[in-house]
Amino acid sequence: METKFEKTADNLFIKVNGRLDTIASRDFMTDVTTWLDSGVHDVVVDCEELEYISSSGLRVLMTIYKKTAPAGGTLTLKKLTPQVGEVLNITGMASLFNIE
Repeated sequence: METKFEKTADNLFIKVNGRLDTIASRDFMTDVTTWLDSGVHDVVVDCEELEYISSSGLRVLMTIYKKTAPAGGTLTLKKLTPQVGEVLNITGMASLFNIE
């Protein structure tokens, strides 16, 4: 999986490409945690090129949500592919995040 990070003010924009599976989730969470620890409260993830998300990937999204919510921040998922959207709906996680 490839990721591109861009920070503006208190927002972090993340573009993901590929598969957010068990292997990719570890590195992705490490990278995102670094940004969150620097004071980022709002995270936007562009999922247009996210082909697949595993339970490990869902856990990463949940962790981001749990780290941003207490600070009044948000996690927004943009441009979900049908496959990723279906996984979020089936698991009930779609209601937790802002989806655009």
